[in-house]
Amino acid sequence: MAETIFYSILLIGIGALNLFYATKFLRYPQFAKRYIETSPKAWLWRKIFGVEKAIKITKSVFAPLGIILGVGFIIFGIILLVL
Repeated sequence: MAETIFYSILLIGIGALNLFYATKFLRYPQFAKRYIETSPKAWLWRKIFGVEKAIKITKSVFAPLGIILGVGFIIFGIILLVL
């Protein structure tokens, strides 16, 4: 029982964090540009596409995917908590 509560709270927290950063990336262009320019995870995207094209790809593909996954984690965590 305690493990289930722990996992559900963990899933809700990860989902909320993912949802927060994905929406922040979409709403604030300066945050998106700073993230793409400084993140080691975005190094390959910068190298292949350049900064502006990487921002465009991330805004059109990865940020909406992050929102969907964040909401999914939150819903799954709530379901796990209720059952």
